[in-house]
Amino acid sequence: MSPLTGPDVPAGFAKVGAGALAPGSPLGVYVHFPFCGVHCPYCDFAVEVRAEIPHHEYADAVIAEINARRRWFAGSTGLTSIYFGGGTPGLWRPDALGGVVAAARAAFGDPDAAALEITVEANPGEIDGTHLRALRAAGVNRLSLGLQSTDDRLLRTLGRNHDAAAGATAVAAARAAGFDNLSLDLMFGVPGQTFDDWKRSVAAALALSPEHLSAYALTIERGTPFGSLARAGRLPRPDDEATAEMFTWAQAAFADAGLAQYEISSYARAGRRARHNALYWTGAPYLGVGASASSFRPLADGSGWRFANPRAVATYLAAARRGGGSPRPVHIEHRSPAALENEALWLQLRTSDGVDRGAHAARHGRDPLQGRATAVQGCAAAGWLAVDDGHLRLTAQGRLFADEVAARLWLD
Repeated sequence: MSPLTGPDVPAGFAKVGAGALAPGSPLGVYVHFPFCGVHCPYCDFAVEVRAEIPHHEYADAVIAEINARRRWFAGSTGLTSIYFGGGTPGLWRPDALGGVVAAARAAFGDPDAAALEITVEANPGEIDGTHLRALRAAGVNRLSLGLQSTDDRLLRTLGRNHDAAAGATAVAAARAAGFDNLSLDLMFGVPGQTFDDWKRSVAAALALSPEHLSAYALTIERGTPFGSLARAGRLPRPDDEATAEMFTWAQAAFADAGLAQYEISSYARAGRRARHNALYWTGAPYLGVGASASSFRPLADGSGWRFANPRAVATYLAAARRGGGSPRPVHIEHRSPAALENEALWLQLRTSDGVDRGAHAARHGRDPLQGRATAVQGCAAAGWLAVDDGHLRLTAQGRLFADEVAARLWLD
C-alpha cells in the first residue's frame, strides 16, 4: 500500500501530489523540532517540555516523512535551504539532526554544500561550544539565537530560561565554532518595557555584530498565559503608539549599523538575507516535516496545495511507527490561483523589494493594479504605498500599516 493512500490518510490527500510543480522553483525543507527546555508564556507554537527527548526516534520519523513525500517535489530547481525551527532544535543531539540533514540532501539532490543554507534555532544558555562544533560538522552554517532581550527583568517577564549575559556567551561560542552567519531575535512591545529598555537591548545586540537581526513586536495569542492575563487586564504593555516608536527607531539604528531592512521584521548585512524565509514571501515550494509542520506545493496551473501535520508529538510518532512515514494530515487545502495571487501581493509587500509588476503579471496573469486601482490610489494618497511602472512598495509609513494595506488590496 502506498504511504500516501490508505485507511489512515484522509480522502483527497493523494490529490496533493497530482499536477506538475510550478516551474523554476527552488525548494526549502522546514523541520519542526517540538521540544523545549521551558514553555514561554507568550508562545502558542506546538512545543512540549520533556525530561527526556526522544532524539533518535523523532529523527527517524522525520527522515521517513522526507522519503515518503520527496516525489511530490520532484521538478524543483534544487534544494536551497533546510531550516530547523521549533521548539528549540538547538537541544537536538547533533548526530540525530545531522541524519536529517543527510536525508534531505539525499532526497532532493543537493550537489553543492556551499550553496545550501542550513539554519538551526537555539537559545542562549542551552548550547555550548562542543555542541556548536558538532552542528558545524553536520553541515549547519547558520545559527539563529533567541536573544529576545538583553534585560534580565524583561527576560524573566518573558519566561526565558537564560539571563542577559548568556547571549554574549553564546555568540562568542558560535564564532569560536566557526559560525560566520549569525542571526539574533529581539522582541519589542514587551510587558513593562520602556523605550529606553528597547534602546539598550538594540545597542547590546548590535555590539555582538550579527549578520542578521529579526525584530518582532510581541503578539498576544489567545490560548497562552499572556492571552489570559491580557483578557483580565493584568498585562501592562506599551501602547500602540509606543510600540510604533520602538519599531521606527530600530529601523534607523539597524541601518546605521549596516543592517538593511529587507522585510518588515528582518534586517541583514549585504548577502546575508535569510534564504529560507524568502521562500515563504515569494510563493516557492517548501516541505514541512515533523509535528505541526506545514507544507506548500504550488502547481504549474497557478493553484497550489497546503497541508499540515498533527500538532501532538505522540500522534506524529505513532504514525511513523505504523510505517510509511506519512502522518495523517490535520489540514489539507487547495488554494485557487486567485487566492494565491492575493497572498503573493500581501507577502511581497512586506519586503523591501516589493511587488515586481512584470513578474507578478507573468506568474498570475495580470498586473497587480488590475481590479485594485482605486484601492491602490487610496493607499498611495494616505502615504502608505509607492507605485511606479515597475513596482509597488510600502513606504516607511506604510510599514506601520502593512496589514491594513493588504486588507484593502485583497480581492474577493
